[in-house]
Amino acid sequence: MKNIVIFADGTGQIGGLRPDQRLSNVYKMYRAMRPGPSSPISYRDQVTYYDPGLGAGEIDGVTPSKIKSVLEAAVGAGIEDNMIDCYAKIISYYEPGDRIILIGFSRGAYTVRALANMMNLCGVPTQLPNGAPIPRYGPALRAVATEAVKSVYSHGTGKPRDKQPYFRQREEKGRRFRVTYGCTACDGSDNLRGNVEPDFVGVFDTVAALQNAAVIWLVRGVFAATLLLLAASIIFSWHGAWSLVFGLLTGAALIGYARTVKIQIRYFEQNPDTPLNLWDPRSWPRIIGNTHRAYWRKENYDRWLSPKVGFARHALSIDENRADFPRVGWGTLAAVEENRGKKPEWLEQIWFAGCHSDVGGSYPEDESRLSDIALEWMVGELKACIPSIQVRKEFLVTTPDPLGLQHDEVWMMKRWFFRKRWKRLPRLVESEFSLHPTVVERLKASAVPDPECSRPYRPPQLAGHPQATEYFA
Repeated sequence: MKNIVIFADGTGQIGGLRPDQRLSNVYKMYRAMRPGPSSPISYRDQVTYYDPGLGAGEIDGVTPSKIKSVLEAAVGAGIEDNMIDCYAKIISYYEPGDRIILIGFSRGAYTVRALANMMNLCGVPTQLPNGAPIPRYGPALRAVATEAVKSVYSHGTGKPRDKQPYFRQREEKGRRFRVTYGCTACDGSDNLRGNVEPDFVGVFDTVAALQNAAVIWLVRGVFAATLLLLAASIIFSWHGAWSLVFGLLTGAALIGYARTVKIQIRYFEQNPDTPLNLWDPRSWPRIIGNTHRAYWRKENYDRWLSPKVGFARHALSIDENRADFPRVGWGTLAAVEENRGKKPEWLEQIWFAGCHSDVGGSYPEDESRLSDIALEWMVGELKACIPSIQVRKEFLVTTPDPLGLQHDEVWMMKRWFFRKRWKRLPRLVESEFSLHPTVVERLKASAVPDPECSRPYRPPQLAGHPQATEYFA
C-alpha cells in the first residue's frame, strides 16, 4: 500500500520554475513529499502529482492554449480540465489498498473538493467497458477521466445540488459509470457510491470565483466592436479587404463562442440500450427535454462533503475582504454527526489571521510568516490523520510568527496601472469554527504590521467570536 498525494494549486500558481519564485503552501508541501532520484522517499511508498492553477503555464506570452484557458476560465469551464488531470493521475497510480490524499489552495482547493465528490460518484475505475484492464497512461486513460468529470460529475452544474431532475440523473449517470468501469463499492451499499474515496482532503482557504466577469465583458465588448466595424465596412463601402478582415474576425468570434457553449452542454440518455437518434426529428422533443447548459453559479457551488471521506481539514482566512472571495461552506451537520467520536476529529475548519494568500502562501519568503502558520498546521494535521505520510523536513522549514506582516489584496491591486477594482466585503467569521491559537496571540499584541501602518489587530468581523470578544470591549 502506498500514499497517492494530489496537489492542486491556486489561480496562476505554478511552482518550481525559478529558484527564487514565490511559492504557495501547496507547492511547498509537494516539494517536501515527492519521490525522485534525489529523494529518500520511494515510489513504492508514496507517489505525488502537482497540478498548476487555472491560467498558469510554463511558456510566457500569449499563446493559443493560454487564450483558450482564459476563455474557459471566464465561464468556469477551466476547472474541469484540472479535475481531469488529477483524476487521470489517481486512476494511473491506484492499486487496491492505496491511500489517497488531496491538497489544494484557492480554486485548487475547490478543485480537490469537487474531485472528492466526484470520487463518491465514480470511484476509481478498474476495467474498460469490454472488461480489459484500465490503461495507465495515454488517450484512453484520459477519455475515461473526461467522461467521469464532464459527463457524470458536471451534470447539473450550477443548479442546487438536490434540484430535480438533475440530481436523479447525475446519480443514475454515476451508477452506470460504476457498473461500466468496475468501480462499485463493495460494502453492501447497493451500488450507491464509488469503490474508493479520499482518505484525507486538506484545503487552504477555498474560493470558488470560477467565473471571471471582467473577461466575459471584455470578450463581449470585443465581439460587439467587431460586429459594428463589420457593419460599418459594409454600409460605408470600405475597401473589400477591411470587410474581409472584419468578417473573418466576426466568424472566429462566433466559432469561439459556439465552442465555449458546446463544452457546457450536458445530456441525459434515458435508455442507453436504445439511444435516441439526433437525426430523427421525432426524437428531438425528448432530446431537448433531457439537455441543459451546465455552468458554474456562485450561489450553487458544490459545498458537499461525503461522510465516507477519511478526514477533512480547512484553513480559513479571517481578513480576506474581496467580495468575489467569500468563504465556501463545506460539509453538513448530518455528515458531522455520522463521524462524531472519530479520532482524530473528522472535519476541522480553523480561522487564521491574514488575507487569502497569508493563509495559502505565495508571497515573498520574507513576507510569509503568517502563511507558515497555516502550512505548519496542515502538515501536522496530515501526519496525525495519515501516519504513513512521508515528509522531508529539510524541504519544509517554517518560521511561523503570529505578529507577521499581513497583506491586503484590494490595497495591492490599486498599485497597478491597470486596476482590478475589487469590491470590498469582509467575511462573516462564524463562531462554530475555532480560531487558531496564534490569532489570539495576535489580538493580544499592542501592534502588528499591515500594508498601511502598525496598529492593534482588531478586524471587526471578529468582534462577535467568543474567543475574541474580550479584545473588543
